[in-house]
Amino acid sequence: MSLRDRIPDQLKIGKEVIAITIDDDIAVYPTSDYILLEISHKAGKVNILKVANTLRGLVKDDNLMVAVRGFGFKGIGLAVRVAHELKVRETNFKYEMTFDTFDATDPKTDRPVTSVQIIVMPPE
Repeated sequence: MSLRDRIPDQLKIGKEVIAITIDDDIAVYPTSDYILLEISHKAGKVNILKVANTLRGLVKDDNLMVAVRGFGFKGIGLAVRVAHELKVRETNFKYEMTFDTFDATDPKTDRPVTSVQIIVMPPE
């Protein structure tokens, strides 16, 4: 089974524009199948190592799929840094990840925001 086949339908990115609804720098949305972490395009200082270590525990220890969505320039950079820190700090196995770009919009400004979704798969 390919990585794309393992992605739950709720996380599959289509052509629709996703509305940015988070008010904080980072928002976490747990479900029974996966954890969704969203990083705002207006994020301030974010402790990347703390976020990466938390995600490592969720993926490796709890065997959960984690989706990291970064909105806009700042959110994309932070999401990629989180994925990078996960990958370089792990020595026992290799993370499997998928990357997708999508369009989002900030309802307050109606401006389009390029965004990224990184899905980190638990080890099989």
